[in-house]
Amino acid sequence: MSTATTSVEDWIATIAERAKVPLDEVRAVLDRHGIEAQATLPRRRRLCLAALRLKGTKRLSEGDEPINFDKGDLTPGLWAILSHGNFRGKSSLLNIVQAALRGQFPLHIKPDVWSWLTDIEVEFLVDQTRYRVVARKPLGEKDPLLVRATLSRLDGETWFDIYSGPADEAFANAVADNMMDEFGFAKFHAFNKDTGSHTHGWQAIASSLFVNGPGKAVFGEVVQDGMPLRLLQMFMGLPWVSTYTAASTAMKKVTGEREKVQAASPARDKLVARLATVEDELGKARSAVRERVDRVALRRELVTRDQMLVGLQTKVEEERDRVAELERQADTARSSSANLRRTLQQIADERAAGLVFRELRPVCCPSCDTGIDNRRYASASAEGTCALCGTTHVEAEDDPEFLNDLQADAREAAAVLARLEAELEATRRRRRGFEGDRDIERRRIEEIKVELSSTEDTDAEVRVRTLEAQAAQLAEIIVEYAPAAAVPATDDAEVLKHVAKVTKDLYDDMQRDLLKEVSGHLTRLSRDFGIKNVEGMDWTANGVLNIQQGGTPLTFQSLAPGEKLRLRIAAALAVIEVARLRHYGRHPGFLVLDSPAAQEMTADAFAALMASVRTAVSQADDVQVVVGAVARPELLDVVEGRRTLHAVGDRFLF
Repeated sequence: MSTATTSVEDWIATIAERAKVPLDEVRAVLDRHGIEAQATLPRRRRLCLAALRLKGTKRLSEGDEPINFDKGDLTPGLWAILSHGNFRGKSSLLNIVQAALRGQFPLHIKPDVWSWLTDIEVEFLVDQTRYRVVARKPLGEKDPLLVRATLSRLDGETWFDIYSGPADEAFANAVADNMMDEFGFAKFHAFNKDTGSHTHGWQAIASSLFVNGPGKAVFGEVVQDGMPLRLLQMFMGLPWVSTYTAASTAMKKVTGEREKVQAASPARDKLVARLATVEDELGKARSAVRERVDRVALRRELVTRDQMLVGLQTKVEEERDRVAELERQADTARSSSANLRRTLQQIADERAAGLVFRELRPVCCPSCDTGIDNRRYASASAEGTCALCGTTHVEAEDDPEFLNDLQADAREAAAVLARLEAELEATRRRRRGFEGDRDIERRRIEEIKVELSSTEDTDAEVRVRTLEAQAAQLAEIIVEYAPAAAVPATDDAEVLKHVAKVTKDLYDDMQRDLLKEVSGHLTRLSRDFGIKNVEGMDWTANGVLNIQQGGTPLTFQSLAPGEKLRLRIAAALAVIEVARLRHYGRHPGFLVLDSPAAQEMTADAFAALMASVRTAVSQADDVQVVVGAVARPELLDVVEGRRTLHAVGDRFLF
C-alpha cells in the first residue's frame, strides 16, 4: 500500500486480514483505545507574533523607574531585538513571549523582572485569527496563583474571552487546548512501565519554537519518549504518524498490563482471600460494640469543639482588648469635650461680669465716702472715661472667628465621644456574645469528656479500629496490582501489533526520503554555522541523529555546547526549508533565536547563520523569525532598521 492511495477502509481491511479477525473487531479495538486514522496530509497553519505590551515599575537601587513598553504591528519576516551589551532585556522579552504562548507564568522569566511587571499583553495570529494573552498582577507579586490571566480571540472589533482565571495549570491547559485545536495537532501518546500512559502536547511543541542554548534535545526541551523525532515527523507533516504513535502506545500499555496481571495474579488472589477474612471478622466485631456511645465520633467532635473553643477564646480576648482601648479613647474624648465646654462657659461668664461692673453707679467713693454727683456719670459716659478714677474705657473686642472655632471643636468633640460610646457598647455586646458561645462550648466539651469516661468495653472498639486499618491496608495493596479485568474475546495486543505495523508501512518510505533530505540540509547548514570537520549527518527512523565528524561517529549529546546550539538552529531552519520545498508541512513558521552568537561563534559563522535565516524568511512570506542578540554588523546587515528593537548604548529595552 502507498500513502497517497490508501483510504481508511483499506487500512482497516489490511489490519483485519493480517490479524485474521473480522473488520468489526478491528474497529472495536481502535475505538477501545482511542486510535483515529490520520490518512491525509494536514493543512498548513502559521503562527505570527503581532504585539507585545508591558507595564510595571522597575525597583532599582538608584530608584524606581516606570515600565511602559508597547510594540505593535509585528508582521511576518525577520525581526531583531538588539542591545549594545548584555542584560538589557532581550532574553526577558523573549521569555515573556514564550510564557504567554504556553500559558505558563512566569516560566523562564527572571524573578526580579517578574516582580516588576503589573500588566502583560501578547497578541499573536494563527493564520488570520488574532489571539491575545493578558496577565495582570499587583506590583511585586510573585505568586502565579494571584495573577489574573485571560485568553481572548478577536471577533470583528470585539475581544471574546475564551478563558479567564488564575495563571495556574487550568489556564495553561486552556491555552494548550486552543492552540492544539487551531493547528490541528494531535497529542503525542507514550507509555512506559515506570510512569504508565501519558501524553505530550502544546507545551512540548511550543518549546521547540524557541532556541536559547545548547539544550538537551535537537527540538524542544523533552528528550523522553522519542519526542525530538516525533516533533520532526509532525513538523514535516507525515500522514499516519499520530495514528502509529497512538497504536504503538496502546500496544505497549496492553502488553505491560497483561504482564503485570500475570506476574501478580497468585499474590493478588491471596490478598483478596485475606481481605475477605478480615472483613468478615470486622463485621462481627462491629456488632459486638455497643451503639450508645460512638467513641470515634465523640473524639472527632471533641477535637472540633476544642478548636472552636480556642477560636472563641481568641475572639473574646481580642474583644476585651478592643473594649479596653475604646474605654481609654472614650475617657480621653470625654475629658476633651468637658474642657472645651468649660472654656466656652468661662468666656461667657467673663463677658457677663464685665458688663455688670460697668453698669454700677455708686453714690459715694468707696475709699473716703465722699458723695459723687450724678452729672459726673453723664459727663464720664460722654467722654468714655470712668466716673470714679477717670481712666479711659478700652472695650474688649471678642474674636468671633476664635469663638466659632471653639464652638465647632466642642461640637466635634461631642460627636466623637458619642461615636466612641456607641462603638464601645457594640463591642461589649460582641464580647458578651463570644463569651456566651465560649461557655456553651466549654459545657459541651465537659459533657463529651463525661461520656468518654463512661464504663464501656473499650477492647471491642479497639479491635474494630484495628481490623478497619488492616482492611484498608490490604485494599491499598490490592489496588497496586493490575485489576483482574475480563479478557476480551479479541486479543487486543495482537490486533494492535498489526495496527502499528500496517500504519508504519504506510509512511515509512516517505519518512526515509524526508529524513534523508533534512539530513542533507542539516549537514550543509551545520558546516556553514562553523561546526568543524562535519562529514555527514543521518537522521534515522528510530530518532537517532548519527554525526560523522573528523572520522569519528558521534551523536547530538557528544557535541560541545557551542556545536549543540548551532545544530539546533540548523535543524529548525532545515525543517522550514524542506517543508517549503515539498509544499507541505506543519511547522508553525515561527522561530525565536535567543543569543545565537553565544558559545564562541565566529563572525563568519554568525554571518552565514544570519544569511541562512534571511534566505528562509525571504523565500516564504508567512515565516516569522525573531532574533535576540548583541548588535553586530553581521546582524544589522540582514535586518531592516524598521524591524529592529534597538537599545543603544547603556539603555534598556524596557
